[in-house]
Amino acid sequence: MLRSFKRTSLLIAPLLLTGCLGDLQGLICELLDNPDHCYQGAAVQEGQSEECEKIKGEGFKGSNPPRDKCYLMIAENTGDYGACDQIKGGPMSYTREECILGAAVKHEDPDGCRKLSGSSFQNCKTQVGKNITADGLKNISEQVEEAKSAAGKDPDDKEAQDALKALLKKQKDLFDFAPSGIAGQYFKTERESIMEDVEDEDVKSEISKIFIDMRGKNPNMSMTEQLKKLEEIKDQQETSKRLDEYANSLMDQIKDGAGGFAGDTFDDLYGEDVEKYKEEMAQRGLKYLEEKSGKDLKRGIENLEWMKGKYDKASEQYEAINGQIEKLQKVYSAYKEVAGKIDAINKLLAEGRIDAGKAKVLHGAVYLGKGLEYATEYVPVFGSTISTISKETFDATVKFAAKRAERTTSLDKCIEDPEHCDTDNITAY
Repeated sequence: MLRSFKRTSLLIAPLLLTGCLGDLQGLICELLDNPDHCYQGAAVQEGQSEECEKIKGEGFKGSNPPRDKCYLMIAENTGDYGACDQIKGGPMSYTREECILGAAVKHEDPDGCRKLSGSSFQNCKTQVGKNITADGLKNISEQVEEAKSAAGKDPDDKEAQDALKALLKKQKDLFDFAPSGIAGQYFKTERESIMEDVEDEDVKSEISKIFIDMRGKNPNMSMTEQLKKLEEIKDQQETSKRLDEYANSLMDQIKDGAGGFAGDTFDDLYGEDVEKYKEEMAQRGLKYLEEKSGKDLKRGIENLEWMKGKYDKASEQYEAINGQIEKLQKVYSAYKEVAGKIDAINKLLAEGRIDAGKAKVLHGAVYLGKGLEYATEYVPVFGSTISTISKETFDATVKFAAKRAERTTSLDKCIEDPEHCDTDNITAY
């Protein structure tokens, strides 16, 4: 016996030196009276399902529970579902389904659950879903956005593209398996986060209306896609509101200009200070368009054009944005026409081709004529976009202009031929 032990010691010594504990345990198992559980431990430790074949299952009839458990434990430890396919099952033993369930739950792996069907799949989905939290959904969504940025920087970076693809799949799996309450909590939190800085109630209402309509028409849209669309709708409506304010500012400038000329005489309109008058008119011309709301409006229209391009031409959203672009473009063009005429008159005054009296008449005709027509036609998109010109003042200006407009129009002729300008017959004067 002593000689046998010494011989065994000599055999296992090299294994101790190399650290092959699984192989060492296998040698030890041979010395035991009931080696099955010993073989099982060695196979599981090494993660080698083929080692499970050494387990004979002595004492069992019609099944081999120790061997089947060996496969199950390896699958749970490694996530290798192939080990589950080796299970034979039988009385008092384990099943392939139990093996897959255990591995899928331990690794929180929805793909594992999809290897099952019927009640087994539902049971697996429920158990995997128990480990999914709202924070986990938020975390995977943030990882996806970071991965999109990395992949977008270099489309040829295969590693980045593969990483994004894997994260997108994981994100979909987690959302598919998350309990409805958890998914709902995540959606509510993210929705509130997107909307928290929207202060205008009209804008909020419009965002909600468009979003609800969009979701109703796309019942199969995923939760992440819905949140992405909500962000897009929010950006579009906030842009629309901002442009609405810019357009309204331009129309208010015309209203203000018209109001300044709504009087029976011009004596109080900057008096005889011609330089001050020139400066004021310059501020109301193309200079204002370029330096203030006009410049912002033009840039905003270009932004809306970009947003429009993200929608199908047959969609309601495309039509809605396109309609607003046309409306805002008309505002820009209308103001530019008015401002251009103001500048043309300013130039004539600066060149001494007309005097200040005629300039005032012509300026007034521009504002109280076509300019007032444009300002009257414009209706802001949002009810919360309020004119700075009171309704009473504007109504009085409109009445004044209507009374004056009974005269013959000869404004353009005055600008083209200032030496023969007859200001007595200018519309609105």
